[in-house]
Amino acid sequence: MNNFIKNDLQFFHDNGYLVKKSFVSKEILDGLQDKVFDHLKNRVEPFELEQEVDYPGSPKTTTEEGGQTIRRLLLAYSRDEVFANWQVNSQATQVLKQLLACNKLYLVQSHHNCVMTKQPRYSSKTHWHKDIRYWNFANQELINTWLPLGNETVENGCLQVIPGSHHWDTPTARLDQRLFLRKDLQENQGWLDKSVDVELQKGDLLFFHAALFHSAGRNQTNQSKNALVSTYHGEENQETVSPFPDLKAVLV
Repeated sequence: MNNFIKNDLQFFHDNGYLVKKSFVSKEILDGLQDKVFDHLKNRVEPFELEQEVDYPGSPKTTTEEGGQTIRRLLLAYSRDEVFANWQVNSQATQVLKQLLACNKLYLVQSHHNCVMTKQPRYSSKTHWHKDIRYWNFANQELINTWLPLGNETVENGCLQVIPGSHHWDTPTARLDQRLFLRKDLQENQGWLDKSVDVELQKGDLLFFHAALFHSAGRNQTNQSKNALVSTYHGEENQETVSPFPDLKAVLV
């Protein structure tokens, strides 16, 4: 293993995230973006509305202005082969196997496995949380890939992370009922002060641990921001209880 790979592994272990610059070809990205625009325009199901998540900035009803704004295009792997082809991309999965120290890698279908989209005017803000709240796995060793289909900046709602927080044991008293980190608690301020913005360029790929605290702002531009998000785990970390038993993990 060369020093570059060792440095990557150490950075990920310490910080819980890793950005691989200029990792994905323009051809792949353009194909994905074209398909996303098509599915958004034609409202290809299944999808989740901004109104359904009830986050800050979300429309309160489906009948008000912006109430039909799509937040996620769901079930990416089975939605179209262009998404599935990316999710089993050998270049990305080799990095994931290194980070998870596994020989067999599985794609989770029960959550993420989607296109996250922030639309102008009606996108919402996501509070600080860890993605492990969504699942019941034997352990917390899952990794997300976040593939931006364009540039991601603070202005259009890029991810923010708290480096190293995947190592923290977080008392439930520091979380609200939806398992978001409480910003009103003084004891959480030291954590929040460590947050960094993860701005990305088209072609970059972000890997981040499912136990890493992260958040995202609203899209304050007039352009749609889209990213394909997938979650993976190794062979020794299987789901103990699945809310969607028909959505089996895919061996990749």
